[in-house]
Amino acid sequence: MNIYSVAIASLKGAEETCEIEFVRDVSVKLTVKSQHFGIISFVDDNWFGALSKFRLRIEQDGYLLLCNAARKDAYPSRMALEMGGGRKIYLLHTGTQTRREDLVDVLGVASIDQVCTVEEQRFGYENWLRSLK
Repeated sequence: MNIYSVAIASLKGAEETCEIEFVRDVSVKLTVKSQHFGIISFVDDNWFGALSKFRLRIEQDGYLLLCNAARKDAYPSRMALEMGGGRKIYLLHTGTQTRREDLVDVLGVASIDQVCTVEEQRFGYENWLRSLK
């Protein structure tokens, strides 16, 4: 069991720190304790997937997660998901393949101007893929 403190922010400027607990067995269970959202849990095959489910939930209330897992310019590779359990994510650079030096922790701190919605992140990843051709 691992417990981390991660900030969330509303688009209106409200910010709070959440307590996120990860339990890894066959799958990853993420439990979040938040003043605004109470206690909520999500299960997925990896850290990134579980965090994405949490992000989708808080986006419904106009909140974004302030960490690398939610950055506009970040996305995990298939190998990072399968071998590393989605704990690491690549920072993407237009027109350039990712390198080992681009790997960062999904829970590393990010600012409100660096993060986006799950849909926007996926769109950014697809644009990055097209930039490699």
